[in-house]
Amino acid sequence: MTAGLAPASLSPATLVDDLLGNRDGSPKRGSLDARMGWYILVATIPIGIFGLAFKDQIETGARNLYLIGTVLIVLGLILLLAEAVGRRVRDLSEVRMSDAVWVGLAQALALVPGTSRSGATITASLFLGMKRDVAARFSFLLSVPAIVLSGLYGLGQILTEDGGASLGALAVATLFAFIFGYASIAFLLRYLATHSTLVFVVYRVALGAIVLGLTATGAIS
Repeated sequence: MTAGLAPASLSPATLVDDLLGNRDGSPKRGSLDARMGWYILVATIPIGIFGLAFKDQIETGARNLYLIGTVLIVLGLILLLAEAVGRRVRDLSEVRMSDAVWVGLAQALALVPGTSRSGATITASLFLGMKRDVAARFSFLLSVPAIVLSGLYGLGQILTEDGGASLGALAVATLFAFIFGYASIAFLLRYLATHSTLVFVVYRVALGAIVLGLTATGAIS
């Protein structure tokens, strides 16, 4: 498998199959799919640990609008820095376990309101020297277990709080999240192959400034 293949070629089913081995039972430890499977598992651990450890803080105090506006701006500027200093020479086949750890820690920042999960993981990947489209592809792969875990957590809450009365709403929300998430990554893969991330930097900084301005004037609270 080459790094130029579409994201669908590294689907969750393919990753699981590679982790389990070949059809005859022999391991596939040397394949890109197998390594990606382990990297994704490792990179998902931080967001799971921090999500459970700081669940109450994330759902209450972290929703402060000043914090959200500030995070939007700061992470936008960090993305700008990553764009400036990143070498952008590494393909997916060159990703290593240490990269998965760092990108996984960056993904955990998505627990802070105002942080984009894909933005955080793409920024970390750029700092690590990955090409822009490779960073977007790696971000897509990491999103699969993160979305599944989030959905399972939401399912557990619904079953506990209302006996499953909101299951339909959760199913619809999850479906649309997957559809729009996949469409966004497909767009990013095409866009970042020939463009920089500057437009996303401008968007984050502008939105953050608007949020802070409206909050300071009392227009929103």
